[in-house]
Amino acid sequence: MVKAIGGCLIVYASFMVGHAIGQLHGRMVKEMEEMLLFIQLFKGQIMYAGSELPEILADSAKRLKGNVGKWVNGLAEMSEKNRDRPFAELWTDSLAMLRRDSALSLEVLADVDRLGKIMGDMDVEAQLSRINLVEDIITDRYQRERARSSGIKRLANSLGLLGGVFIVILLM
Repeated sequence: MVKAIGGCLIVYASFMVGHAIGQLHGRMVKEMEEMLLFIQLFKGQIMYAGSELPEILADSAKRLKGNVGKWVNGLAEMSEKNRDRPFAELWTDSLAMLRRDSALSLEVLADVDRLGKIMGDMDVEAQLSRINLVEDIITDRYQRERARSSGIKRLANSLGLLGGVFIVILLM
C-alpha cells in the first residue's frame, strides 16, 4: 500500500514538473505578445502624439498587464525621477527587473535591450525605422514560439508523466 501511494506521488510530482515547464513556455509566448503590444503603443505615441518618453511610458504602463506592464511602469517611474540621466542607461538598468521577473528568452531580452538604445537617441523617422526592424524580429520569434507552444506543452506533460512512471518502475 505504501509503495503504491509513493509511486502515485512520484508520478504526480514528475508530471507537475513537466506541466510547469510547459506553462513557462506558454507564459513566455504571452509576454512576447505583451512586449509587441508595448512596441506598437510606443510607436503610435511617437508618430501621432509626439509626447516625451516618460509620458509615453506612463500611458503604456496603464494599458499593459503582467510582468511587461510592471516593468514599463517601473521604467516610467525611473525616467520621471531621473530626467537628468540618459534614457538608454535607465532602460539598461530596468532590464534587470525584466530579466528577473519575466519568462522572456535571452534572445528577446537582447532585442529589447537593443530597442532601448534606439529610443530617444535619433530623430523620429530614424527611430521609427529602427523600432520597426526590432518589432519585426520580435514578431518573427513570437510567431515561431506560438506555433511550437502547444507541442512543447504536450511534450513536457508527456515527458513528465513518462519520467515518473520510469522512476516508479526502477524503484519497484
